[in-house]
Amino acid sequence: MNLDDILPFLSHEAEEFALKIESFCRDTEGKLLEPVRLNHKEDRYYWCVLQKKFILINGNSEMFLFPWKKDEKSRFYVYCHHLFAQGTVILIPEDEIIMIGFN
Repeated sequence: MNLDDILPFLSHEAEEFALKIESFCRDTEGKLLEPVRLNHKEDRYYWCVLQKKFILINGNSEMFLFPWKKDEKSRFYVYCHHLFAQGTVILIPEDEIIMIGFN
C-alpha cells in the first residue's frame, strides 16, 4: 500500500503555514504553552493587548496560557488564534479560565 494515495502531502506553502502556527504555541525556550478553555460557551469581549481594544472571542476557542505574571487586575495573558492566520493576545480573568493541561 502506498501512503501517498491515502494521505495527500501538504503543499510547501501549507506546510510552512502549519509550522508557523505551531510556533505560536511555544514559548521562547521551545516549551509548549499550556492549553486553556473558557468556563462558558458564550461569545464575550476581552481586552486585546496587541490591538488595544476589546475584541469578540468565541466561547469555544482553543487558547494557550502565556507563562507571564498576571496583570494588576489578576487577569492572565492568553494567546488565541482568533481569526484564521491572525493570532492575538488577550487578557482573561482567572475565574473564567479552565486549565486543560497536557495529555
